[in-house]
Amino acid sequence: MPRVLDQGEIDQFRRDGFLSFLPDVSPGEVKIIRDTLVELHEKGTGFSEGAQFDAMGIDDGEEPRRFPQILHPRSFAPHLVRTDFFRTAHDIARQLLGDSARFSADISLMKPARIGSTTPWHQDEAYHNPNFEYREVSFWLALQPTDQMNSCMSYIPGSHLGEVLTHGFPGDDSRVHALECVDGFDPAAAIVCPVPQGGCIIHAGRTLHFAGPNVSDTDRYAYAVIFHLVPTPARQPRVFAWRREQKTARAEREKLWRRRGGLLVHLWRQRSRVRLTNPAILLADMRRAVAAVRQIRSPPR
Repeated sequence: MPRVLDQGEIDQFRRDGFLSFLPDVSPGEVKIIRDTLVELHEKGTGFSEGAQFDAMGIDDGEEPRRFPQILHPRSFAPHLVRTDFFRTAHDIARQLLGDSARFSADISLMKPARIGSTTPWHQDEAYHNPNFEYREVSFWLALQPTDQMNSCMSYIPGSHLGEVLTHGFPGDDSRVHALECVDGFDPAAAIVCPVPQGGCIIHAGRTLHFAGPNVSDTDRYAYAVIFHLVPTPARQPRVFAWRREQKTARAEREKLWRRRGGLLVHLWRQRSRVRLTNPAILLADMRRAVAAVRQIRSPPR
């Protein structure tokens, strides 16, 4: 049976906005997930369509990669969402968000040995459309023992209960994909969360989190899966200036790929998310499809 949370763990998550736990994933499955992601990174899978990129560089393919990521790796390796880990995460997401919780995205996160960059303090919701509010949970699976030497996660307890704070760009460079929270919190309040191989940390979309550099001699891999409820219109008008200012090479590669026919590929990959019997989900998916079409029609920045 998939691992689920007990009431004490649920209460702790709701209080702190994050929770470290063991999902009872077998070492063999952890190895399969890691080997799959290593192969995707080494082959450069998804780079031309904007799925693979360096989150902490200008991502032009010329510099050493400091924090390579792959968006939606299950598009290239569908077995990733047929694992016990995925099923466990989905069941726990339903515990935390309700039965309407559905899969949103997955991400491969790699920190190269000795040069893997810091992940700046940020809230995941800062990457989203400010016209909507989000309820989501992310499951961060460690694919090797992870501590402060090789970039374990740190969190600010209770930060999920506030608003989305002001974000900017590392080094004030809007070409960088990563965002950085610039004010409104105390880093000294952080809780460092080392985890063993196969350990997992859940966090909410507004929970402030950070990871230091990888100064160890081995690459650090993590696999994240995200579940959410259908976004709802924001109760108060919000402006995320950083979203308008950002102009990354990743986004331009994605736009060019979609213009050349990749949009149809993208929509086909998302077909399993469509729920014709649920009007709210169907409307949200139609809204996403329209936004994708508008994106490829917008002029280059």
